[in-house]
Amino acid sequence: MMNEASYQQWRTYKLDNYPRNSGDLVVDVGGLLDVSEPARAAILARCKRFNMAVYRCRNQFSDRAAVGTFAASFGLTRFDHHMCTHADGVSELSVAVEGTRSDYVPYSNRGLSWHTDGYYNAKSRQVRSIVLHCAQTAATGGENALLDFEIAYILLRDENPDFITALEHPECMTIPANPDAEGGTRPAACGPVFTHDADSGALHMRFSARKKNIHWRDDRVTRQARQFLAELLADESGPVLRYRLQPGEGLISNNVLHNRTAFADGPEQQRLLYRARFFDRIESS
Repeated sequence: MMNEASYQQWRTYKLDNYPRNSGDLVVDVGGLLDVSEPARAAILARCKRFNMAVYRCRNQFSDRAAVGTFAASFGLTRFDHHMCTHADGVSELSVAVEGTRSDYVPYSNRGLSWHTDGYYNAKSRQVRSIVLHCAQTAATGGENALLDFEIAYILLRDENPDFITALEHPECMTIPANPDAEGGTRPAACGPVFTHDADSGALHMRFSARKKNIHWRDDRVTRQARQFLAELLADESGPVLRYRLQPGEGLISNNVLHNRTAFADGPEQQRLLYRARFFDRIESS
């Protein structure tokens, strides 16, 4: 944890440098396998300032292997293998009508509520970063809203420092146990919303706005903190950014808060995004 003087300096830096529109996130690159050093530096600079960047490829070639290679160039090598990933650690976000994937909202055309990825993972398997690459967009819809969790932390703390204390409680948010694809059960995941890395001090957030199959610590301050965060995420004039990825574009982030609007595929235009999740933070961010 930072001391108060360091915190205030960091707070000023974050608020003064936060982007006012999603265009500030965008960096042009040659392709997933062709990222120049200046483009790489520009992406890293945005991730350091905003915890995220949008890259735009001139060469739109993409497959799962290319996504993994791209991620590795930013120090992301420890994949979060979960029930819907391929053996290479990359999952394909498209509409599934059967099989394991069809049981989960990310593999449907429905909207996704606000969350950070892997909020149901065990403490030892927290998702620190994600790469989300668009191979094909939907005919309509499928826009993402994005918010740097460090900005959420600052605004919660500005409103009431007790909100942070409540959201750092070790029993703040629990995701109940759930059957897995192998016929076993994923254990319940109980823990705080905000944590700080013991070595680097980097802030991490695990969060879901889901209404079902989630248990929150039932006390007044936690309820108030959740309400404040819900209002912040819904504020049309607030710090939330919105971006609809186009083919050849992608989001690389330290697992920022995000959601997705519902979408509709067309006869010859089915939405396909490659997603890789990692236990690493983006290099130097």
